[in-house]
Amino acid sequence: MTEERVHHPYSPSTLQNLEACPSYRGRESDTPHERTTAGTRAHGVVDTGEDDTKLGDDDAVHAADCLDFVARRQTLMEEARQRAVDELATTLWGTRLPEGAELDAQKNAEGATPVIIELKEIYLPVDDIDTTAGYVDRALIDHTRERAELFDWKFGMWAVEKADNNLQGIAYSLGLFHKYPSLKTIQFWFKQPTLDLVTEAIFTREMIPALYLRVQTVVARAREARQREDFATANPVVPACNFCSNLGVCPKVAAFACKIGSKFFPLEMPADVTPTMIMAPAETKLAMRLSQIMAVWSGAFRANVTDRVLRGAAEMPAGYTLQSRSNREVVAPEKFKSLALGFLTQKEYDDITPVPGFGAVEECIKDRAPRGQKKLAIETFQKSLEESGAVVRSQPYSFLRAVSEDK
Repeated sequence: MTEERVHHPYSPSTLQNLEACPSYRGRESDTPHERTTAGTRAHGVVDTGEDDTKLGDDDAVHAADCLDFVARRQTLMEEARQRAVDELATTLWGTRLPEGAELDAQKNAEGATPVIIELKEIYLPVDDIDTTAGYVDRALIDHTRERAELFDWKFGMWAVEKADNNLQGIAYSLGLFHKYPSLKTIQFWFKQPTLDLVTEAIFTREMIPALYLRVQTVVARAREARQREDFATANPVVPACNFCSNLGVCPKVAAFACKIGSKFFPLEMPADVTPTMIMAPAETKLAMRLSQIMAVWSGAFRANVTDRVLRGAAEMPAGYTLQSRSNREVVAPEKFKSLALGFLTQKEYDDITPVPGFGAVEECIKDRAPRGQKKLAIETFQKSLEESGAVVRSQPYSFLRAVSEDK
């Protein structure tokens, strides 16, 4: 049984959001997003080097890409070590050993040259006072013990901050500097195979004071915000707010919502509406109405921008792309079940609860299909559903989807 990790309350992965808003708290869910689950499985494949049949074909390729990447970097490091061994052997043979002792020289040089250190999922505190600490995906330390490379894999669809300004990477690097005092430079890599992105940065020991101060400041402000249990230093910002568990209680976000509500729906929302007013126990109806207004407003606003882009009346927003989608509806449940049983056993189908739907059935089909045929199996199932009339599609609709601006 795998031991469950205990994450630091101010873990490196939260520092970027905490720098933007000291009141940020990560949101946890009993039902993780499918990309979170896929990312966890992909990390496991890269860590162990063993395939996970529950991982989709595309994500398996992305995991293999990460394995190839770190293997290439390790090969370069091993080649540098071998050159050092050969140079030392030449020196030993020429100055210290008798003629004909080449093999002894090579053997002695090999033994005298430290091997490459490879670390996986190592826990790295940045100091001895529990400021922050986290698990880095992979680390390589060269034979000189003066240079290292750190790697972190990201399998999500959001581009992360570039390595040279990324507090997660900076914290991991500080942790490795702390653990290995002989290190002089660390090259940090963020690889995002789903987005075809790689960023890297080189941190030196001379940079430690400035980097450490930045991390200390972020954590100190976050500790203060949590101890005071108020939102005095809260700073609403995208995308931090999108993933923050305080979204529904933060008065700074509520102030933004109040402003939108009173501006665009003046007849339904008082002009003097305030966060304090909607948070009051007696004003739950007003608070609920505001939340409905915000949902309607944001949906309408997105639809309006999309329509303007489609008509050529506005430019495509930077960092977005236009996509289309149509929803599916089961209109012949028995046909749906019959076609699903062409891919699954009766027990597998019955075990999908509470009611077999598209996502659950397709996930099970993907898991059951052999590597390299998972995507094809799902596409074949989807095509058979439509051709049989078991499923109908609604009219396609267009929407703007956020993408990386670094590609």
